[in-house]
Amino acid sequence: MRHFNGLTDSDLKTFFKYYPAEFNRDTERETLSLALGAALYTPGSRADFAQKILSGDYSSGSFSGLTTLIVCLEDAVADSELKRAEANVVAEFKKLEKVDAVQLAAGPTLFLRVRTPDQLDKLVRQAGTALSVLTGIVFPKCLPATLPLFFAALDRASEAAGRTLYALPLLETKEVLYSEFREQTLEELHQIMRSEADRILTVRVGATDFSSLYGLRRPAERTIYDVHIIRDCLMSILNRFGRAEDGFTVSGPVYEHFSSGERLWLSSKPEQTLWEEVQLDVLNGFRGKTCIHPSQISIVNTGHIVSLEAYEDANLILNESSKRNGVLKSPKRNKMNEVKPHLSWAKKLAAQAEVYGVLHENYQPIDVLNHIRANQLSNQY
Repeated sequence: MRHFNGLTDSDLKTFFKYYPAEFNRDTERETLSLALGAALYTPGSRADFAQKILSGDYSSGSFSGLTTLIVCLEDAVADSELKRAEANVVAEFKKLEKVDAVQLAAGPTLFLRVRTPDQLDKLVRQAGTALSVLTGIVFPKCLPATLPLFFAALDRASEAAGRTLYALPLLETKEVLYSEFREQTLEELHQIMRSEADRILTVRVGATDFSSLYGLRRPAERTIYDVHIIRDCLMSILNRFGRAEDGFTVSGPVYEHFSSGERLWLSSKPEQTLWEEVQLDVLNGFRGKTCIHPSQISIVNTGHIVSLEAYEDANLILNESSKRNGVLKSPKRNKMNEVKPHLSWAKKLAAQAEVYGVLHENYQPIDVLNHIRANQLSNQY
């Protein structure tokens, strides 16, 4: 897989000075965690997701650019449909297990969101080795009391799969949101996750669940950062899990609005707001984002492309870090680069640049997004 694989060689040459690197589900953890990008949810009751993966439908058309698919057995499935959805997931995984590994490696990477550790154990018994098609398991509503149980169930799932499956813990409960519980809960979760850091691919956050605890829902023209009670909680999560010394990747919250496919997408408020929110995500330290509609994929992923100016600053700092400390004038001669304070930023940005690419000097990520959108729209008419 490679981000922006829907662009032609000519397009890549036009926009990118350094192309995005290829990756697959066996790529080392630090790179893969960044590469997840826009993670699209699909309900476990969907009967054709295996065929859509194998046919390439999840890698082309409106799904072009998708590298991460999460099959959901939790909030996306009604309680009355759960048994049928579980049986469907097992059957679909068994279909995928029969195909060549190279075909699976073409992507997208596949994850499963379960409800409880007991449900994961049930699926281990039913699916067995078919769990090998997965890259990891999303743990919902994580608390200090339940997280160790999820990791124990993950051990059993990995044993059945014959490969190490990653954990994707999801923080979305009142114990994380309510101020009187937050710091202690996050501290305890942080301690557990640090002890399991090599097994955690990304830490995820549930802004919709947070909002529901206060009866809130943001309109299409507002980012999650405008909902201050949720914003404050997200910043506390980043304060704990965004620390450079720990090496966690924290994924941005879902934006639940999308347009109905109108031709002039730039006039669409949901797309404009999502683009703004992705910029704020990246600025604050989130990488990647949960998505609920294919129209969001290209918006999220292009928001992670690195500008040439930022890349050159990071490269200068990294090159000089082994030689000297102190202050360096930026290559553009428009800012101060300090080797020690900016070194962690430079390392993170270089890793992001490897996955999402670096633009030529006269281009911005919005230019790539406009080009992708124009191609998608022209294919619809």
